[in-house]
Amino acid sequence: MIFEWKVAVRFLKEGKGQTLFILLGITVGVGVMVFLNTLITGLQENMINTAVGDSPHVWISGDEDFNNLKTSDESSNYIRGNFTEKNTTLGNWEALEEILMEREDISAVSPVVEGNGFVIKSGQTTPILVRGVDLEKANEIYRINDRLIDGMGTLEGNYVMIGKELAEENELAINDAMTIQLANGTMQSFVVSGIFDLENKSLNSSWVFMDLARAQKLLGFRNEVSKIEMQIHDVFDAEIVMASIANRLEGIHTDNWMASNASLLTGLRSQQQSSLMIQAFVLLAVTLGISSVLAVSVVQKSKQLGILKAMGTKSRSASRIFLFQGGLLGVIGSALGAGLGIALVKAFLWGTSLKTGVPLFPLHLKAGSIVPICIIAVVACTIAAFLPARKSSKLDPVEVIRHG
Repeated sequence: MIFEWKVAVRFLKEGKGQTLFILLGITVGVGVMVFLNTLITGLQENMINTAVGDSPHVWISGDEDFNNLKTSDESSNYIRGNFTEKNTTLGNWEALEEILMEREDISAVSPVVEGNGFVIKSGQTTPILVRGVDLEKANEIYRINDRLIDGMGTLEGNYVMIGKELAEENELAINDAMTIQLANGTMQSFVVSGIFDLENKSLNSSWVFMDLARAQKLLGFRNEVSKIEMQIHDVFDAEIVMASIANRLEGIHTDNWMASNASLLTGLRSQQQSSLMIQAFVLLAVTLGISSVLAVSVVQKSKQLGILKAMGTKSRSASRIFLFQGGLLGVIGSALGAGLGIALVKAFLWGTSLKTGVPLFPLHLKAGSIVPICIIAVVACTIAAFLPARKSSKLDPVEVIRHG
């Protein structure tokens, strides 16, 4: 083995031009693969974080027959905001919440009461969605307090928090009184304690957060909630977690972000498939390039190989020479390629931050993604040397030496 290794290194040193050509090809190929993989991964993470990073991944509500607490026609048609449909609220939600919080795959659980209404200001009405929440639990999903642009994060008493666009449209500021009217004509005044920016104009112009118990009283929910929202550790496990919850709990309706963002998922999967195809073709090009150059090397070194065989070197040893060459080139080229890929990523971050001082979107270099690419490249380079190695094993030393 040591003999074959020494001969392989010597052949590479003798053909410096060919060796540098192969190393350049491997370096560029691996560098492009590392950069492309990091770029696509970062883009997907940014898109997912923008779409569902600070929103629920899975949520449950009651089926139409979940609550069997009604005893009269009067109690079966509560007016909740402007909801007069069949009751799909969750009555025994505290027990459900405890069950959900025990699951290791769920990172946050937040009960929510929802109802439509209007903000009355100077005779004008603006439609809103009243959302009653436990602020501490809701913060784990929406990061409301972290997104306050004015005021303090409290929902105690008659305090509410509103979005930036809603505040601007109605000329509302901190500590201003705000009148909310429901569809049944009920009107109550609240005080603005904070103004938030959820980075979504639609939500900023319609959502009003108030204390869960206060919203239940206002909207006539008694001790029920509209739904329970959850975040999970791996957003792509949403359908699995949803199915697991549905199998365990009866009389509930489940939904998840993947069903609500089908077009986004299609785009992400298309991106990933395109990235894999490009990387596969890059790897194929590198492999074919190595194989062709080493095949030429076999022809060029045929006389030396013939002499070695005539001196007793076995065909298997001659084959190992080129397999070692392929593996060595793969290791060196992959290491250089990883460095090139990292440099390309840093150059991208620097280039996209020139105007604003902030990169277009964050990219994170992870050893867990770079190392597999390098291993695949080394294996591909070794495989690329297989055909030249096989060809060298079939050389007839007498014929090679005779014909020079």
